[in-house]
Amino acid sequence: MSLRGWIAAALIYPTLALATSVVGTAAIVLYRLFLHPLSGVPGPRWAAISSFWYALQVRDGRMLELGKMLHNKYGPVVRVAPNEVWFDSREAFKVIYRAGSGYQKSEFYLATILQRPKIDWRLRLHFPDTLDFLSERNTDRYRLQRRLVGPLYRMDSVKKYEDAVDGVLERVIARLRSLDGAEVDLKEWMHIIAVECLGATVLSWSPGYLRDTTDWGSSSHGYLGWRRKSVLGLFPAIVKAELVSKRASHAFARIMGLTYRSRKDLKPFFPGVYRQSSRRIATALNSKPTKSSKPTKVPKHTREDLLADLIKLHKEKPEFNETYLRRMAVTNFGAGHETMCSALTSILAMIGSRPSVQRRVADEIRSAPADPTRFDNAARLRYTQAAMKEAQRLHPVLGMSLSRTVPAGGLRAHGHFFPAGTTVGCNPVALHRNPDIAGPDPDVFDPDRWLGDPDLRRSMERYNLTWGGGSRTCPGRNLAYLVLHKAVPALLREFELEVTLPPEEEVRYYFMAMLTGVKARFRPREPAGVVT
Repeated sequence: MSLRGWIAAALIYPTLALATSVVGTAAIVLYRLFLHPLSGVPGPRWAAISSFWYALQVRDGRMLELGKMLHNKYGPVVRVAPNEVWFDSREAFKVIYRAGSGYQKSEFYLATILQRPKIDWRLRLHFPDTLDFLSERNTDRYRLQRRLVGPLYRMDSVKKYEDAVDGVLERVIARLRSLDGAEVDLKEWMHIIAVECLGATVLSWSPGYLRDTTDWGSSSHGYLGWRRKSVLGLFPAIVKAELVSKRASHAFARIMGLTYRSRKDLKPFFPGVYRQSSRRIATALNSKPTKSSKPTKVPKHTREDLLADLIKLHKEKPEFNETYLRRMAVTNFGAGHETMCSALTSILAMIGSRPSVQRRVADEIRSAPADPTRFDNAARLRYTQAAMKEAQRLHPVLGMSLSRTVPAGGLRAHGHFFPAGTTVGCNPVALHRNPDIAGPDPDVFDPDRWLGDPDLRRSMERYNLTWGGGSRTCPGRNLAYLVLHKAVPALLREFELEVTLPPEEEVRYYFMAMLTGVKARFRPREPAGVVT
């Protein structure tokens, strides 16, 4: 080829490649807008074109805002990505989260897996037989694991840890009194309570956060991790590419602005959890029974806590293997510390920022005929319970759709057909604010809505995603209930809260959702019965 030919080729080929790329992109855009099976579903136009619109909203923590706005604007079904829709209706909830419906967890949960799967030459993922209740997509394996641990997490089982929680709360109250009403970050203190209570009930151990009156940035560090997972979950291809090379996800994270630096004085509690649980499990499994009839001393590693019960379960039921045992010991913390923190924060923030509600709650607690911090007695505090439920209705621990994949046969709902493979789900923020479910003025914090019409109460309880949906509800929710039902009465009996809420646009919600930026002062109350 002549020099002139080479020059012409150098000019023409890139132009043709660019033109082909532009035409191809335009064809994809037109298909998704007008010919895609979801093209008739209302929603933001940018959402129909690319998942990047959704990802940017998640990155910026706008899930609380979108959860409140999208369905009000577009109706009961909203297209939030090219192949994903949100619902906020009873009709969709009953189908998607019904046990045995065939709706499996979507590929979003690949971003939350605890143990990396293997990937074969056909790019198929092979997940290890571990224990990962959030991300497990093998239904048979999940059911087996739930069946094995289920008895240990029934309410009648977890209530035996009440005294351990009492011990933590006594120290919490003493520490808060010593602050003399100084302003604190509410989320950090609720995280301290959550981790200390888990340490006491699961391991008979303390991470030292209460002693230090700080969690050393661990709650904020973990929440930034959820920001990253929440965005990556929208791009399963990137997550799968990470299994081959981490460079792909690292580059994507940098482009999306998801990288962050840890505090220099960060002190995560997980290393301590691993050390404590591993040491005790190893000791328990390696110990041999003695033939001597003489009584022996109780080993120092033996405790009356949840880990002791898990070790006993392993010894009695071989199918609860050592891998499950070790994973479950840590899962109590991994699954519990942030959800418990989120729930405590929303409850105290909502009650503490409304003086009339706080007065009614405090009066009910302080006039209770029996100790209101005992679980069974706390459950009888009707208005206090209503206020707790109302706070979690408006500010659930999950801020994004609990996404599922439509099975073979597709889904018909609200006048639309959604083919197999479509990602569908309900966003708790939106679902809990549907007036057909929560009654009039669903955006208003009103504990009395739980105390009036029994049909309304049953509606709010049934169509609720506070602790997950259907057969995939949180296995440890009763342990969380134990702490919540004891901590809230204990704190509001002893302290009057002064809460300052940040502007709502400054609150950052991701898949894991927390009321961030809330400031509080715990001012000691006079002892009950004292008139000043």
